[in-house]
Amino acid sequence: MIKKTAADTKRISRRMSVLLAVLACLFVAVAVKAFKVQVNQTRFYQREANKRQIRTETIPVSRGVIYDRNQEPLAISVAMESVWVDPARLMENFDRIDQLAQKLDLDADKLKALVSSRQQRRFLYVKRLIEPELADEIRALNIEGVNFQTEFKRFYPAGETAAQLIGITNIEDKGQEGLERFFDEDLSGDPGLKRVVKDSKGNVIREVEEIRPVVPARDLHISIDRRLQYAAYRSLKKAMYRYGAKSASAVVLDVATGEVLALVNQPSFNPNKRDPEALKKGLLNRAMMDVYEPGSVMKPFTVIAALESGKYTPETVIDTSPGRWEIDGTVVNDFRDYGELTVEQVIAKSSNVGMAKIALDMDKEHLWDVYRRFGFGAPTQNLIRSESSGYFPHFRKWRRVDQAAISRGYGLSVTVLQLAAAYAAIANEGRWRAPSFIKGLINPDKAVLDPAIARQIRDILKAVVSEHATGHRARIDGYRVAGKTGTARKNEHGQYVDRYVATFAGFAPADNPRLVVVVSVNDPAGDEFGGGQVAAPVFAEIMQTALRIMNVAPDVLPQEDTDAMASSHRKARKQVVETATGRTP
Repeated sequence: MIKKTAADTKRISRRMSVLLAVLACLFVAVAVKAFKVQVNQTRFYQREANKRQIRTETIPVSRGVIYDRNQEPLAISVAMESVWVDPARLMENFDRIDQLAQKLDLDADKLKALVSSRQQRRFLYVKRLIEPELADEIRALNIEGVNFQTEFKRFYPAGETAAQLIGITNIEDKGQEGLERFFDEDLSGDPGLKRVVKDSKGNVIREVEEIRPVVPARDLHISIDRRLQYAAYRSLKKAMYRYGAKSASAVVLDVATGEVLALVNQPSFNPNKRDPEALKKGLLNRAMMDVYEPGSVMKPFTVIAALESGKYTPETVIDTSPGRWEIDGTVVNDFRDYGELTVEQVIAKSSNVGMAKIALDMDKEHLWDVYRRFGFGAPTQNLIRSESSGYFPHFRKWRRVDQAAISRGYGLSVTVLQLAAAYAAIANEGRWRAPSFIKGLINPDKAVLDPAIARQIRDILKAVVSEHATGHRARIDGYRVAGKTGTARKNEHGQYVDRYVATFAGFAPADNPRLVVVVSVNDPAGDEFGGGQVAAPVFAEIMQTALRIMNVAPDVLPQEDTDAMASSHRKARKQVVETATGRTP
């Protein structure tokens, strides 16, 4: 029995030895395999792991569209592709960088140097906002480490016609200028987030979950009429070339609502090309930001103060002889000796002497109050923060010569938009309303002038556009027009020089005003430089087109046009006869 036990023990011992040997072999096999995995096959398994990665990805959101009042797009975003690389992984395919550079029209050596110097990074843009078709061609190259990202590029169908007003975005699709900037939060929306499984080529294999939903961008519907904007831009650009001017601006307002129907500037730029030189010259929204001494277009507001004082009526006579008047050592001159003029004629002839005499007969505070009521010295609205407020000094700082100068548009500065809003108040029965750039957004109005005086001023301004007055070139067939010319000398380094800003501000139809147009042309060259010569014809062209586009019915019957033409011919014949017989007309 003892022998049996010993035999069994020996047998068990052998079995244990075999088992231990097997286990030792298995351990060695596992160790060898682990060594291979950890040391020899690290890159292989990293690549395999990279083929299936869970990542957080942004859900892009398209920027809102900017529409004109008739639902025509003025700014729209289009989905594009941006190419980015993982430098470390692309370095493993270094010999294929040439192919990538060729497709993207990049310098291969520079791209190689860039990738080599950024190997520690996992994300590097190579080229942004390329056409989807080109992105597909690059995908077909199947270069490991090259990835794609959907982004949006902004396009402006109206081009340079509305560039300063609409503004531009940067490469990140964020507003930088104009309405793009001021409504950036509304137009941007909010991108979403999601978890996805991607392969090594950046392709989404599976969407895991949505972390944050997209907040859609809001579209913006503005008051501009694209047709009228183009027509005004064309007229202004033509005038720039014709008169050799340095810059120009024009604004078209709806009298009843205060909506801005057109706002154009020269020079401009093409927002779809972003030429640096053109941007430098044309980025400024001059109609809202450029300030200047406007000249005689301010005279109606001095007359308003005179009529409110009760001392004057449109028929009150003022002696302007001999065409010059000295005020505390400063001489005010007229174009010629006009003799005795009524208040209406002072405006129609744009007499500086007559206006100075009226102004100095006014209480300074009252005159200052009238100008302030019409918005001078303050921004027209709070929406666009970069709008200039102009300059209008307090009446306590006025000397007699300052008071006379302000009455004819010197010693203060305004913007074209301020002028448009002020003239719209005259046209709107004496109610001033802040201009609006949003369709349907009608700002509250306020009474700044007695309606009866507003109608008197409208009649006076109609005389300015009569046949022999300073604004006769602003006349339009079929419509009565009211307005005022302005020719202001420019101040350079404290001295007034023989360079000018020509302005015309007016509205039509004069008896039932629908539209206000203000045109300002800066530094016209040549023999024609006055508001009546340069700005009035541009006003007439823009206003005539605007009335047609807005379907405003004519207010002058054909017979009235014929009678006016016949009267003009009779006067011309009379002058010829009087000249021939030696009599003066």
